[in-house]
Amino acid sequence: MNFKKMIKSFKLFIIILLFGLVGAAKAQELTIYVDNWPPYNFIKNDKIVGISTELIEAALQRANIQYKLVKYPFKRGLATVRSTPYTMLYTAARIPQREDEFAWIGPLHPRKVYLFKLSNRTDIQINELEDIKKYRTGVLSGGSVEQFFIDSGLSDEYYHLVNYSVQLLKMLLIGRFDLIPGDPLDLAYQMKSLGSKYSELEVAYLLSDEGGYYMVANKETPVEILVKIQESLEEVIATGLRDRVIEKYLR
Repeated sequence: MNFKKMIKSFKLFIIILLFGLVGAAKAQELTIYVDNWPPYNFIKNDKIVGISTELIEAALQRANIQYKLVKYPFKRGLATVRSTPYTMLYTAARIPQREDEFAWIGPLHPRKVYLFKLSNRTDIQINELEDIKKYRTGVLSGGSVEQFFIDSGLSDEYYHLVNYSVQLLKMLLIGRFDLIPGDPLDLAYQMKSLGSKYSELEVAYLLSDEGGYYMVANKETPVEILVKIQESLEEVIATGLRDRVIEKYLR
């Protein structure tokens, strides 16, 4: 082989190598699904924002991970992450039924889930889970509370499913639901956004204080990526960013 042919072959090799590297980089971009659940993650001015979003993006940027955020219904998002490599979703409750289905990054936040009612509904009294059969209860389809009800043997004839968590509070306020699940942080923010007071709501029953809120990842995600994001998230939280972001959204 003469010198010119060697140079030509070398250039061809470099081009093939570069295309391979570009393809690999694109293949490793993470697709992260996000439901509409203020103040943790939601759309504002055509942009995905929220407390969890700010933590996740800060961690990903710190870890130098390529990603894109995609708005997606929660139940469909979970199903997609189960079956599709290089996909993730936040904000999800870490419950036993999901433990082996995903890799977990977090916690992003602690978790306490209550059933809420309007404070003027003195007729609603919940002393045990069975009592909700007397009332209209709204639940997010595919969410941890639906799973909790299923595991508790509560038939779906006693609760009503919605596709988006933000529908729950709106339907409680207009009287379509008597009870909805939620945590104080998300409902305080939503009430503020609606120009209402959090004091218009009242805790009716504690459903769960187990686990926390996390980002879930497809189980085929390379361990080094999971570790990198986890370490970056812990570093970000250690700076006090979570507390500052919560204060910003509730101000």
